Amino acid sequence: MTIRFLRNKVVEVTSQSDGSLAVSWRLTDDLLQAEIDLTVQLPDLEIVRAEARLQRLVPRIWSAAPELIKKIEGVRVGSGLRKIVAGLLGGPQGCPVLVDAVLESANAIILYFTRPVLQVGEAMEGEEKLANLREMIKNSPRLVRSCVAFQDDSPIMQGLDL
Repeated sequence: MTIRFLRNKVVEVTSQSDGSLAVSWRLTDDLLQAEIDLTVQLPDLEIVRAEARLQRLVPRIWSAAPELIKKIEGVRVGSGLRKIVAGLLGGPQGCPVLVDAVLESANAIILYFTRPVLQVGEAMEGEEKLANLREMIKNSPRLVRSCVAFQDDSPIMQGLDL
């Protein structure tokens, strides 16, 4: 017997004419369709609007998701977000799909701002590229262990006594 399960996730960040960012997160799989839309105000990265829609085989306890997501309005994307979102949207009466959606959306926002910097670095080669990455880590210590490229044993991290 063959069991098939397909899941797709898409996160998009779009700059708006008023200076805010619109974030759209969508999950579609064989059982669930979920969407959240966030509006994030710059420069503080404050979530000023949050909407959620869950469809298909939605567990009864998650049926309050459209109201629950409103709890993150006023929260800023930054340090402590993981704990804040887990406290507001998680737990026994919460919705783990919303927790993941908000955290993945926050990661997309961060990548929206860091991508241009990374693209400049990609044009470099050899020791110049490693030196640039090491300087970036010194300026943003939160990058350490944030992904496989910045793990303790990676070539980038060699020689950085952090």
